Amino acid sequence: MDSKEIVSSYADEVWVHRNIEAIYHYVDPHILIHSLLGNFYGRKAMLEVVNSWQTAFPDLTVVNQSIVSEDNLTVLHWDVHGTHKGFFKGIEPTNKTINYSGVSLYRTLNNKIIEYWAYLDMHQLFKHLGANKP
Repeated sequence: MDSKEIVSSYADEVWVHRNIEAIYHYVDPHILIHSLLGNFYGRKAMLEVVNSWQTAFPDLTVVNQSIVSEDNLTVLHWDVHGTHKGFFKGIEPTNKTINYSGVSLYRTLNNKIIEYWAYLDMHQLFKHLGANKP
């Protein structure tokens, strides 16, 4: 599989079909994760990131819009909507609907995702949820 196929399959399985177990298949045990909430290391951290979003927004729907790949780097543009029904980053459930877009950048090696960056406007998301987060 090339990088684009790996990322596309990962995103479909984990975010669209909500198969969190697919992380074990697509993500390297030593993945480095870069997000606006900090840097994290390891497959367990990726499981926790995905679980926190899927728990806080149980109806989270992800629509993958476009994917571009060169060598072992792949960028995925996506749209998300869902309802805030669970505890999220220190915020009690608000039952508010969220809608936002973002991009993720993936680096692959040996058919595994070894590095991941997520870019979205967390400030706007927190504001929409009524939280005063930096």
